[in-house]
Amino acid sequence: MGALNRFAAVLTVLIFLIVPSAQISAADQPDYVVPVILSMTGSYAFSGKAEADGLKILEDYTNVHGGIRGQKLHFKVYDDQSLPATDVSLAGQIIAQHPPVVLGSVGASQCNALMPLFKDGPVLYCLMPAINPPSGGFVFAAQDAIDPYVAGMIRYLRLRGFGRIAVISTTDGSGQVDDASTARVLAMPDNKDLKVVAYEHFNPSDLSIAAQATHIKASGAQAVLVWASGTPFGTVLRGLNDAGLSSLPVETTPANLHADQLAQYLPFYPKELVIPGLPYMIPANAPKALGPTPGMKIAIDELYDAYKMANLPPDPGAASSVWDPANMVITALRKLGTGVTAVQMRDYLLGIHGTYSGVWGTYDFSTGDQHGLSDQSVVLTEWDSKSGKFIGVSGLRGAPLPK
Repeated sequence: MGALNRFAAVLTVLIFLIVPSAQISAADQPDYVVPVILSMTGSYAFSGKAEADGLKILEDYTNVHGGIRGQKLHFKVYDDQSLPATDVSLAGQIIAQHPPVVLGSVGASQCNALMPLFKDGPVLYCLMPAINPPSGGFVFAAQDAIDPYVAGMIRYLRLRGFGRIAVISTTDGSGQVDDASTARVLAMPDNKDLKVVAYEHFNPSDLSIAAQATHIKASGAQAVLVWASGTPFGTVLRGLNDAGLSSLPVETTPANLHADQLAQYLPFYPKELVIPGLPYMIPANAPKALGPTPGMKIAIDELYDAYKMANLPPDPGAASSVWDPANMVITALRKLGTGVTAVQMRDYLLGIHGTYSGVWGTYDFSTGDQHGLSDQSVVLTEWDSKSGKFIGVSGLRGAPLPK
């Protein structure tokens, strides 16, 4: 009996080793996990939740279309609570897992805290523009670099005929970056006739900007440029309304490109609020020279297909920062395989020289700019509260569309 029992045990092991292995499918494999650091709570939660929603839609779309070489993709989200200190703690946990790439976060302060930790890898693709990663390094940034971005926004105001503008920004890291970029752009020759008649600051935790709004009102500004997002942006809009300035056009960062967020501000919404959006928002009847390129149109069609599969309209907030970076990572994984190293991932991205078109534009990292985009990608939009859609009021480079 002992011999028979031993024979049965060996036979059982062989069955488990041989038979199931022939039946293993992609569905039986563990997911390929890409870590993502987002602000799911705290002052940047609007942005973080929108990006998480966009990643889920892209994840589902990718997996329906073959995943990563037959293996399912999963974006695992870590909440940094909108706090740079939490980013540092999370980075330590994630880097110890040796992933080739990490996405996140959504604020300048958070990404600035993360950058030094990723200088030797893995790849960190920050999901916001207001940082300047070292050329050729492991850190990349979504959207345009801040100066080209601000240049497009200022160009729109200037070409609209607004010669006197007020600026209000936060005192945190994001605001400081925006301040420095605004100063550089205003010093450009094209903007020599543009005058800043008031420049105000406030702490993101402030509950009122009454004093700052009073200064703006006395300045005679024709438009207001607001460098604040999420809850602090709502504080600014409320303060401008309370000061009787709701008739002034307001221009703000794309971090506020969230319909659900803007709907909360309707009781004190300005007459005109302009926010940078994406090229797919440019109206179809816009002059051809101001519309998306053929390569961008292909990427835009994919975006529409993904949201159609999810039975949802395209959400610009969800697509604003994460869509192109995540898609580039997916493309790299499909080409290089799931065994890709951090160095290979970095080199793949740096090797994109006008060969990849996304919903933002055509990417070229050969210039040494780790954003890969120029001011060609800047498109200004307005939110229509009735339809819930963002409608382009400019073409590429922030050039106002004909009325």
